Amino acid sequence: MELKQLQYFQACAECKSLTRAAELLYTTQPHVSMVVKSLEKEIGVPLFVRKSKGVELNKDGERIYDYAVNTLKNVNLILEAGRLGGEQSFGIATNPSSNMAVLFSQFYNQQYHKGIRLRYKECGAEQMIELLHKRDYELGFVFVAENKRKALLQILERKRMEFVPLVTTDMVLYVGKENPVYGKESILPEELLQLPFVQLEEDYFTLSDMLESLMPNKVNGSLLKRVMVTNSDHAMIQMLKNTDLCNLGSYWLQGVYRQYDFHRIPICGFEEKVLFGYLRAKQEPLSEIGREFLDFVKKALEKEKQ
Repeated sequence: MELKQLQYFQACAECKSLTRAAELLYTTQPHVSMVVKSLEKEIGVPLFVRKSKGVELNKDGERIYDYAVNTLKNVNLILEAGRLGGEQSFGIATNPSSNMAVLFSQFYNQQYHKGIRLRYKECGAEQMIELLHKRDYELGFVFVAENKRKALLQILERKRMEFVPLVTTDMVLYVGKENPVYGKESILPEELLQLPFVQLEEDYFTLSDMLESLMPNKVNGSLLKRVMVTNSDHAMIQMLKNTDLCNLGSYWLQGVYRQYDFHRIPICGFEEKVLFGYLRAKQEPLSEIGREFLDFVKKALEKEKQ
């Protein structure tokens, strides 16, 4: 069996016409018919019902069509892997964060190394640990609630990885103009229970989980009214911008949210409760571009303090 047979078969199935398939494949209708018949002969069953105005897959054809499509997809992936085999790559994983996306784009503009393929993935801390452990990505950037740091370090120790804090930040409430608490100078933890939230998908290290153990008067963070949960930081920003939903987050770079009219409200008692830092494999040297990106992030943080 040849890939050409599967390609012609797929084209005929999707065009429902040997003539249109021939046009798509830049060949003749008799040639397409010959290749498809050779595939049917090799498999041992007919694949199409021939009609006066075209062709349709029969039951065997429908079943084999799915296999053919998957086979051709895998072939394309193999070819792509071969083309990229000689390239260097650098990838970071990060908690969903507009700040990190902005920094990564700025780094590309200022520091991009020709010939290096960049990868950027947003995910939770638990998935990030597995990706870094398998060396799919070189660095991972996370926000860790102060009360979860010990648990994180225990997991990382088993994976021979480490967490390097870069800055300690406040946990704050972000609201847009549509929210009734917009303009408040501060907010009490118990007041949060009256507000509707849009939050990122959670795992064990989620920031909102820290409310459960740190809120005064046994206010349970799990009681927050999570109206919307998303894995998209972009979607969260749009909801903050256009609805009355609010968000619990950290405060480490101001620049991203300056472009939106969001108000940052300190939560009383939650100052300097969130660590922002990076994960990496222990005792393994970083690549040159990995070191340069870390330096770039550190300089951005230092500039923020000024």
